[in-house]
Amino acid sequence: MKSCKQISCFLSCDKWTDLAALFLRLFVGFMMLTHGIEKIMNFSSLESTFPDPIGLGSKWSLIMIILCEAGCSVLLILGLFTRLAVLPLIFSMTIAAFFTFPEIKMNTIELPLMYIGIYAAIFILGPGKYSTDKYISASILQKCALE
Repeated sequence: MKSCKQISCFLSCDKWTDLAALFLRLFVGFMMLTHGIEKIMNFSSLESTFPDPIGLGSKWSLIMIILCEAGCSVLLILGLFTRLAVLPLIFSMTIAAFFTFPEIKMNTIELPLMYIGIYAAIFILGPGKYSTDKYISASILQKCALE
């Protein structure tokens, strides 16, 4: 009987969902953060040559993508404003996939599409139990209950 409960929990326990949300946030957050850090470290050499697909100019496009890749990734890792943090990341990866290169080929859009899929999953799944958002939400609910 005990093994049936263990198997059932393994197959459908919400604990696994929360761990999956944590893993996705940490994994994709750190992966994208490396892209942002690389751009920060090479800012001076990139600022005049960075692609400008939406007409802001190379320097401002670079600044905006650094804010997305580094700033939103840190929020994602912390689980802070998670659903809001993935929106600029989805937007930036959409721009990277469909508007950065003159010709859309699978080998150039594959990575941005992969990121879009993971960010969409995080948006749907939410931050999970192991996030700053969960603690903020619990605090707000507690204050509302006291009023």
